[in-house]
Amino acid sequence: MRLSDLNVGQSASIINMQAMEPVMRKKLLNMGFLPKANVELLRIAPMGDPLAIRCANSSIALRKSLAKQIQVEVVK
Repeated sequence: MRLSDLNVGQSASIINMQAMEPVMRKKLLNMGFLPKANVELLRIAPMGDPLAIRCANSSIALRKSLAKQIQVEVVK
């Protein structure tokens, strides 16, 4: 499942960040998007982009195209 596929309020654990630019991957890692880190989809903007994600006690806005590159596993 992709991070962009989560429903609002749903939590997941990061599995992999696929084929993204090394610079963007490094920025996300610095913000706490680490393997096995828990993330939660807080909100989706009215037009569907960007997404508000909670990761490492911070709220971060991510473009949907970037969220599609992050593979997650839903936490129950």
